This record gives sequence, structure tokens and C-alpha cells, in this order.
Amino acid sequence: MLTRTSLLIATGLLIALGGTASAQSMTPDFHDGVAMVVMPNGSLAYLGGQAGKVNATGHQMLMRHARQLKPGTVIYRSGGHLYALDNKMINGRRVEYHAKSWI
Repeated sequence: MLTRTSLLIATGLLIALGGTASAQSMTPDFHDGVAMVVMPNGSLAYLGGQAGKVNATGHQMLMRHARQLKPGTVIYRSGGHLYALDNKMINGRRVEYHAKSWI
């Protein structure tokens, strides 16, 4: 369950961070206090409906059990699944360096 929660938080944060890097953000209303869920088909939905606003109990639970994404984390969708790749060293260089040649 912790892995699923971590992936949820990772996905939401990447979307929020992606909005600053691209004018074509998928969720421009993703701001503090809002949570998103990865659905079984791989799509994203606001937690609890349209607003996705988390109450104090939800905030406390998320802060206690969720994992914060490190800068440079890459979220990738393939085959209806979401994957997170931390900005770690691969072949002597960080993921953010390698990612420049991926697009």
C-alpha cells in the first residue's frame, strides 16, 4: 500500500512540476492540498471527485506515509501504467542528463 501511495504522490507532484516546465500542463488546477489518484486504466483523477481537496485528516495521513519526490524525478506512462524514475546515477551520469536525449 505504501508503494501505491508513493506512486500517487509522485504522479501528482510530477504533474504539478510539469506545469511549470510546459504550457501544456494536463492539470493546471493541481495546487497545494489537492490529491490525485492513478485509476486502474492508468488515467489520473482527482481524489474524491472534481476538486480533489484533501481535509486535515487526509493531509496528516499523506504527510506521514507518502514519499516526497526528489527534484529531477521522471514519471512515465506506458501500457496504461505509470512509472517513476528517480534522478539517480546511470552509467556515470544523472537521469536528467540522459533524459535530454530522450525527446
